Amino acid sequence: MEFIVLASGSKGNATYLEIGNHKILIDCGLSYKQIKLRLAEKGKNLDGLSKVFITHEHSDHVKDLSMVAKNHDVDIYLSEGTLSHLKKKIKYEIDVRKFKPVLQEETLEFDGYQVMPFMVYHDAYEPFGYKFVENQKSIVYMTDTGYFPERKYHLVNNAEAYIIESNHEVEMLLESKRPWLLKRRILDDEGHLSNEDSANLLLNLAGEKTKVIVLAHLSEECNIETRALETYNKVFLEQGVDIYSYRIVVAKQDKATEIISIS
Repeated sequence: MEFIVLASGSKGNATYLEIGNHKILIDCGLSYKQIKLRLAEKGKNLDGLSKVFITHEHSDHVKDLSMVAKNHDVDIYLSEGTLSHLKKKIKYEIDVRKFKPVLQEETLEFDGYQVMPFMVYHDAYEPFGYKFVENQKSIVYMTDTGYFPERKYHLVNNAEAYIIESNHEVEMLLESKRPWLLKRRILDDEGHLSNEDSANLLLNLAGEKTKVIVLAHLSEECNIETRALETYNKVFLEQGVDIYSYRIVVAKQDKATEIISIS
């Protein structure tokens, strides 16, 4: 398995995943043109794209879904709640037969790999994260969540790679010029994970198989890469964990990550 986070943040999200000969997108919140350009920079393309997994209906995750569906013969996997609350402009430009509603924690079996949707906690109608598994190796995609309950840890623990939200530094958020109601929304259990909460959650999920951590959905106004990394380092150090035993990558809004392979 290998993946590229093409864009991550409030202006658009899209991640490209290859499993064997299968090409997959997670979210289509980046323009179709930019998806293709950023893939081409890495020597990749969307030829043969077969599946799209949507986390939730917010525009920064589905903005160009209809264009992707128009240009590729894809199945679109998403929750019933997400499907029912897609904007009409997006929903009705797509052949209804392409939509494949799925249930949380119900494993989907494909040719040589499995995908398990799981509930995350965000102010959307039925948001999902996804766990992709091939030959007992897994990648967990978890963004746009205000928290994740301990009773669910077993669903996604000890993955080889995590793409996990590290949205804001609390102090920067509170001191920002954002309206108080927006600050409350972000800090809420159905908002976004702070750097510290992200690091603590990751430590509870990571296991001996875990090698790669991608910090995703960083706020451009209330976070910076150095603060996210400093907070992760602080939390890991406090828990007696060697952060240098992991490969840590920070996903960006304006450019793609390198190709990250899980073997």
